[in-house]
Amino acid sequence: MKIVFDFRKYDGVIGGVEQGVIHIAKYIEGIGHHIIILCKKSRLESVNDIFSENHNLKIIPLDVTTHSMSLKNVKLDVTNIQDIAKSEDADIIHFFYNWSFPFFSKVPSLLTVHDVIPFTFREAMGFFRNKFLYKPGIRMACRLNDMIATVSEFSKQDIAKKVGIPIDKIRVIANGLREPNPADKSLEQELKIRYEIDDTFIINVGGIHERKNIVRLIHAFSRLVQLRGYSGKLLITGAISGAPYQEKMKSICDAAIQETKMEKRIVFTDFTSENELDSLFRMAELLIYPSLYEGFGIPVLEAMKLGLPVITSNITAMPEVASDAASLVNPYSIEEMTDAIYTLLQDKNLRDEMTQKGIKRAQSFTWGNTSEKYLEFYKDVIESH
Repeated sequence: MKIVFDFRKYDGVIGGVEQGVIHIAKYIEGIGHHIIILCKKSRLESVNDIFSENHNLKIIPLDVTTHSMSLKNVKLDVTNIQDIAKSEDADIIHFFYNWSFPFFSKVPSLLTVHDVIPFTFREAMGFFRNKFLYKPGIRMACRLNDMIATVSEFSKQDIAKKVGIPIDKIRVIANGLREPNPADKSLEQELKIRYEIDDTFIINVGGIHERKNIVRLIHAFSRLVQLRGYSGKLLITGAISGAPYQEKMKSICDAAIQETKMEKRIVFTDFTSENELDSLFRMAELLIYPSLYEGFGIPVLEAMKLGLPVITSNITAMPEVASDAASLVNPYSIEEMTDAIYTLLQDKNLRDEMTQKGIKRAQSFTWGNTSEKYLEFYKDVIESH
C-alpha cells in the first residue's frame, strides 16, 4: 500500500499525536509499505531528521503555519493534499488529528478523532469558537471522511452520540506507549533538590485544566495530611502558560491551596520532560489521576509501565484503559479519593498487586499492535470505497 500521513500538527514538539504518526509510519514502512508524510514547510528539516533512516518514505512540505481549523487548511484538504495523493498514486489518506475536510476527495480518507472533549468541557476555547467553529467543524469532518478511528470504546460512543454519526463508522484502535527513559539516579537527586522532596510524595500528571479535577484533588490531599497524617508532598506536573484560561485556573488552584493551608506540601512543577517524568514515576509512591474526562488517559499506562501503582477515575475512558490494574474512584468524591490514597499507602500487598497488574496491563499497548490494526483498517476502507 501507499499511504499519505498528515503530519501538519507537528510543530517541533513530539506529543502523543506526533508519537503516533512517527511510530506507525516507521512500523508500516519497515514492513514494506510506502508512506508519504505531509508536514509544515518550516518543520521540513526536523521531520527529515526524524525519518532519516526510513527509505520507503517520502516527505512533502506544505505551505502552512498552523494546523488549526481554518479556511487555509480546508483549502489544503480539498486541493493540495488531494492532488498530492492522486499524483503519488496513494491508496488512502490518514488524517491524524481530529479534523480534516476532504470535499471532492480523490482517494479514500480516514480521520482519527481522539476525543470530543470541547463538547463537554469548553475550557480555554472561547464560546463563539466552540459553538460556531469547533462543533460544526467536527461534525462536518466526521461526515466527510470515509471512516473514523478513535482510541477507546468510550470515545467511540461519545463521538457517535455528540457528533451524530453512525456507530459503525467508527473503529477503536488504542494508542501505543513510548518506551521509558533509562533510570537516572543523578536526575532523581536533582529533582529531589528542585522540588524540596525530603520524605516522599504522590504525583498527579496533566496540568490544571478544569477536567483534570485539581481543586478536588487539593482538598482530598489536605484531608490525607490533616486527618490521616501523611507526611509527604503532592507534585502536580504540567506546563502552566500565561494564557488567560491558565491564569484563571492557577488562581483557582492557589485559592484552594491557601484555604487548605497546603502551601508547603503541594508543588506545581510546570513543564516536565519525559525523562524527568519517568524519574518522578520511579520515585513516587503512587499516581493519582482523578480526571473528569479522558478519551484515553496515557499517563495511567505510562505510570503502570514503570511499576507505579495508580488511582484513577471510574468514569469516561479510565476504567476501560486501566481495567483491574488500578484503584478506581468517584472523582467527584473528595472523601473517596482520600480513602483510596490512604488505603494504597497503608497496604503494601495491595500496592504490590497493583504494580504487577499494572506492568502486565501496560505491556498490551504497543505501537506495533496499533500499527497492525491500522493496516487492517486501511485495507477495509480501501476495499469498501
